[in-house]
Amino acid sequence: MKAPKLFSISLPIAFACFTLSAGAQLKHSLVFNDSTIRVSEIKTNTIHSDFGPCVVGDTLYFTSYSDKIFGKTDAKLRANAFYDLYKARIDGNGNAVGKREIVKEFYTQYHDGPVAYCAKTGELFVTQSYDIDPPTFPESLKAKTIRLHIMIAVNNHGKWERITDFPFSNPAYSVGHPAITENGDTLIFSSDMPGGYGQTDLYYSIRKEGKWQNPVNLGPGINTPGKEEFSFITDKNLGGSYLLFASNGREGLGGLDLYFTKFPYQDGATIEHFLAPINSKEDDFDLVVPIDAEFGYFTSNRPGTGADDVYKFNFKRIIKPSITEMYVFNIKTRRPIPNVPVVLCNNQTLKTDSLGRIAKLPVPEKDCKVSASSFGYRDITKLITAEKFLNRKEFRDTLWMDPIIRQKIILRNILYDFDKWDILPESARELDLLVAYMKENPEMKVDLGSHTDSRGNDNYNLILSQKRADSAIQYIVSKGIDAGRITGKGYGESQLVNKCANGVVCDPEEHHQNRRTEIFIQ
Repeated sequence: MKAPKLFSISLPIAFACFTLSAGAQLKHSLVFNDSTIRVSEIKTNTIHSDFGPCVVGDTLYFTSYSDKIFGKTDAKLRANAFYDLYKARIDGNGNAVGKREIVKEFYTQYHDGPVAYCAKTGELFVTQSYDIDPPTFPESLKAKTIRLHIMIAVNNHGKWERITDFPFSNPAYSVGHPAITENGDTLIFSSDMPGGYGQTDLYYSIRKEGKWQNPVNLGPGINTPGKEEFSFITDKNLGGSYLLFASNGREGLGGLDLYFTKFPYQDGATIEHFLAPINSKEDDFDLVVPIDAEFGYFTSNRPGTGADDVYKFNFKRIIKPSITEMYVFNIKTRRPIPNVPVVLCNNQTLKTDSLGRIAKLPVPEKDCKVSASSFGYRDITKLITAEKFLNRKEFRDTLWMDPIIRQKIILRNILYDFDKWDILPESARELDLLVAYMKENPEMKVDLGSHTDSRGNDNYNLILSQKRADSAIQYIVSKGIDAGRITGKGYGESQLVNKCANGVVCDPEEHHQNRRTEIFIQ
């Protein structure tokens, strides 16, 4: 039989935590090892509907018909009965080891559950029916008119106590099936309130300074003309936060299927479909993966014990390293290179520290390239595969930079005031790069050449360029470089790089090309 209908007597199921495309690795989150999923029913299932798994500590909460009404047909149950909230203790592997028992604090004469739990705040978000006076609520109309709202409770000395209602619940329409972020600041819920895109849409509300803000529809990228229900927001330990939801408005395997996308959701972001054995040709919904566990739960009406059953699945969690470092080393001297800008996979640029290291390298979700560029070295680009980060506690990699030898390098920003040879602050910054490079490569010698443009007297330009070369050498030596490692010569206008000789009309930029300082690395 089909899964419970949202906001009718057959309550939609609760949410869960997160999961993967079964039988295949969830590629862009890298949460699960592929080919490791094993699915089995839990022993608390009954011959009727059991759904809405949610893990609270060492206890599994779920929604089910009362034990007192076994033997009735599901059709009669949907017309005349309501769901109750149950719980059962679980062991460290997610197996139900305790008997199912009703959660008495939430027992009402109408629907109770499903729920979502925030471990950080200790809050339980409970879906319940509005209280309706039985004489005004004919039995035959129950399945058509019942509305849902969200109540929030906390545990006080072992008992749940109602503290408040979600302020945007409304008896004119249903608001239910909550999903809460790990830190408790965002609530996702499903509703058939006016103004949506389909039969039921997903909305979110942000909590600021203890107050829930106006709900916002997640938009047509998520919502369809059909039903979007059973959402959950994953914790960051599963490869980042993801929004998981069920929909019957997309091309799936059949009925309600499970989908996921990055959270917070951005318009145009990719929405992906879970594969078998999580999704099937039947209705599949409600995934739960407790933090740090290697098991989870989902609900399906595939052939099983009852109409809807809770299934447990086991998997091998992909471990991501807690230490991620990238080093930049000189391939000739095998020494680290500090202050090297490295462009990372997320296009962020960070500089290496005194150890030539970038600590806390972001873990990539897919194969990508990192690149480094530094004065006196050949640029380097390296492919980083996401697989290298998996199943290890630490990740370290190195970019080996090759120093440039026996080639000229033009120092573009060696500037002087007109008719002067004093080192300006802008020039000092450029020369400091040369100083650092010579310290990193202590065996190298450098020949420095100073050049002018053709304007002015030829002999005067020769003398001026020599004074500038000598000034640059003095600055470099003052920074701790042995004077025997650097020579310098002024060439005046004798080695122009373009047509701008005496008598040739040129623009300022063309003359600027000739006013340069070159170094030749030996």
